[in-house]
Amino acid sequence: DDGLRHKIDPGKPEERNIYAAMEAGKQVKKLPMTLGDALEALKKDDVVKSAMPGEMHRLYDEYKRDEWERFLHTSTEWDLETYLNCLP
Repeated sequence: DDGLRHKIDPGKPEERNIYAAMEAGKQVKKLPMTLGDALEALKKDDVVKSAMPGEMHRLYDEYKRDEWERFLHTSTEWDLETYLNCLP
């Protein structure tokens, strides 16, 4: 919305192989790899936060942090298959 409202030109589309461009020295802003990283990035992003009305940002952050904590404490099928067999 901010880019549309202020008519910010996004520039030309990147058509190169991004991995080759990075090897050649192109600076690339990477997306967060985890929900936890995304929540930390969101905390610093005033544009996105300003697009969320009222208490929405705080509630979203609270619910998603709870979701992330529950995920971190969950045993997956892979965990069970990999580590359960090593118990006597």
